[in-house]
Amino acid sequence: MPRLSTMRIRNWVTILVLGLVVASLCLWFVRADRLPRTIHIATGERGGMYFKLGTAIRERVQKRTRGNVVVDSTRGSKENLQRLENKKADLAIVQGGAIPITRVSVITPLFPEFVFVIVRRTSSIRVIPDMVGKAVAIGPKGSGNRISALAVLKQFKVPADKLKQNEAYFKDLLHDKVLDGAIVTAGAEHPDLMEVLSNKEFDLLPIAPAAAIAMVHPFLRSVEIPPGLFVKEPPFPAQPLPTLATTAYLVTRKNGSNRLVRAAVQAIHEEGLRIQIPTLIRRNQAVAWVPTRLHPVASRYFSPSDEIGRMANVMESLAATKELLFALGAGFYLLWLRWRRLKENEREAFISEKKEHLDTFLEKTLEIERDQMVTDELVKLRDFLDQVTRIKLQALQQFTEEQLRGDQSFSIFLDQCAGLISKIQLKIIAKTQAGGG
Repeated sequence: MPRLSTMRIRNWVTILVLGLVVASLCLWFVRADRLPRTIHIATGERGGMYFKLGTAIRERVQKRTRGNVVVDSTRGSKENLQRLENKKADLAIVQGGAIPITRVSVITPLFPEFVFVIVRRTSSIRVIPDMVGKAVAIGPKGSGNRISALAVLKQFKVPADKLKQNEAYFKDLLHDKVLDGAIVTAGAEHPDLMEVLSNKEFDLLPIAPAAAIAMVHPFLRSVEIPPGLFVKEPPFPAQPLPTLATTAYLVTRKNGSNRLVRAAVQAIHEEGLRIQIPTLIRRNQAVAWVPTRLHPVASRYFSPSDEIGRMANVMESLAATKELLFALGAGFYLLWLRWRRLKENEREAFISEKKEHLDTFLEKTLEIERDQMVTDELVKLRDFLDQVTRIKLQALQQFTEEQLRGDQSFSIFLDQCAGLISKIQLKIIAKTQAGGG
């Protein structure tokens, strides 16, 4: 009788083990990182930079994934977010500040976008408040262009419903003489924008309180449009124009395919895309342009020496068998939790010390900010640019802890560095083009 009971116990144990193995294999199959059959990239209007970039990376992504890639034209950032969440898109290009960035996972920053206030020279619009009652295109509902335009109009107390034809696309200025102007947020190489501004019928207005607007909008920063950006002779614009800038990002769902993210970030930064799009943000500058956390795969791509990234790469290489080793992993996890409790106080002290160092970096950048405002000498401007770059690199080297990089103060510091670098670079360009080089 005891022997029979022992055999039954062994049989039940065998069945239990086999059941766990089968369950682990099923779970692995369900959770395996698989690419979509057709990869959809949500972009924007067909004549815009988003569509141009999506088209440029389509073949590159297709080559790396060996799948079918489709570029979809959309009405803008909000529609792109909806397509991602409804699984009608796998990658999307969005404007910083146009959507809740926490609802997506950022793969990479793409290029800076500037706010252009365009007016017909024959119109009576001389300042932005003059737009009341006029036909002014600020973009369709759901577009990032409209959101940034509304931020500008709000500063001047101009309600959108006081603008006629405000949902029109700005390129309609070329054939619709009723349109008096437009507020456009776009990259400097936007094909439709270049076509409109190369036409002598239009002018650009400055956004004088750009710094004030930027202070209350975390994704906007104050910059200047350099003279001669669109027409060299005679230069147009004729003088530096204060305005606002934001950043375009490539994003995906939070549970999007790791393989697709890896293919996308490599397609953008390893295929010579900057030859086609010179304003594309460089790989070694990407982290500084993102005010939030990157997708884990993208984070490891941009920071391969990060110790956390190394551990994640090891875990990824074991992904095919991780479900079979779950018991061992659970044991290590419990040991890790115990170790973490013992080290918690030491870690808090370390983070506190690093945050004090961050305050020092912030003070240095503020000092450079003040100094560069009162000079236009190329030598000094270039020296300031080198100083800001060194400060940023020192901070990135010191603040390798994920908790520190996710801290709001660190994000503000990176935004400040990015804005300051952009401002100095624009001043250098302006000075060089004016014959100061």
